Amino acid sequence: MAAHVGMFYGYKGFVFPVGGRVQLPFWELDGRIPTRNLTYSGNALDAYPAITTFPRLEQSEAILIQTWDNKLMFKLSADGVNYEDEQEVDPDLNLGSWFHRVTARGFALENESAGAVARYQLVAFFV
Repeated sequence: MAAHVGMFYGYKGFVFPVGGRVQLPFWELDGRIPTRNLTYSGNALDAYPAITTFPRLEQSEAILIQTWDNKLMFKLSADGVNYEDEQEVDPDLNLGSWFHRVTARGFALENESAGAVARYQLVAFFV
């Protein structure tokens, strides 16, 4: 699994002036706008591996997960040790993506069906 660090500048198309100030309804997270992202990509395994934690157990502000071939299952970790509830990403639904404003310090993912390898990309956004 490879991780790539990048800068995130938001989407200017989502900027709307409201009451004399600029509001970013899509990317504004409690008055904060994500400025960095960390991208992980690869092939999901048939069983959950150990939790992949973000550097320095940094906490995400939003997460985007995409898959192209097969369904995958994932679990986020709020503390970098324990898993939260399992969720599914289906390439045939919602453009094969899952995007939520969610705080997490790590994640793990697996193929929904053993042997049906799901290629994935997970992008964690940070303030």
